[in-house]
Amino acid sequence: MDQWLQLKRGEKEGLARIYSKFSSELFRYGMAIKPNRSFIKDCIQELFIDLWKYRNTLAQTDNVRVYLIKCLSNRISKEISKEKKIIWEGEISAFETVFLEESVEDRLIDFQRDEDLHTKLKNGLEKLPVRQREVIQLLFFEKQNYEETSKILGINVDSCYTLAWKAIRSLKKSIIFTLFWLMVTGI
Repeated sequence: MDQWLQLKRGEKEGLARIYSKFSSELFRYGMAIKPNRSFIKDCIQELFIDLWKYRNTLAQTDNVRVYLIKCLSNRISKEISKEKKIIWEGEISAFETVFLEESVEDRLIDFQRDEDLHTKLKNGLEKLPVRQREVIQLLFFEKQNYEETSKILGINVDSCYTLAWKAIRSLKKSIIFTLFWLMVTGI
């Protein structure tokens, strides 16, 4: 990638291009791991400061995107481990749905069901350990395959499968309980 070579040569334009190409994606990825806008923005800023600072010693990479996601993942993990207590601030955007049914009552019932399921899924995701949350984010939201995900997280592929399986199992339990509760209560 030309921008990577520009960065390694000390050309600020290379860094600027990499930032403009990947910063939004890095922000979205970071927010999925720790939904705290200022925390994630700081981590991304520190990541790019380090890229510039250590540009002379950067390794060559075939996939800048994977390299940056791995660096951000490491930075987030490092910053979280510094905190004595993890507090999820819940800055995940509110759930919105557009209903086209004619009945107001039907819209309210559907909205309540969707809101309950969304809340349960959100709570389920927030209760997952950070590594399981990262695996879910990378596999299902960032569309990475298991090999790329294992590379980003610095684990072997079998561990990646295990983390994903455990996370999905936990999320399924949360959703099934909610569906059962909705059926019992008649909502």
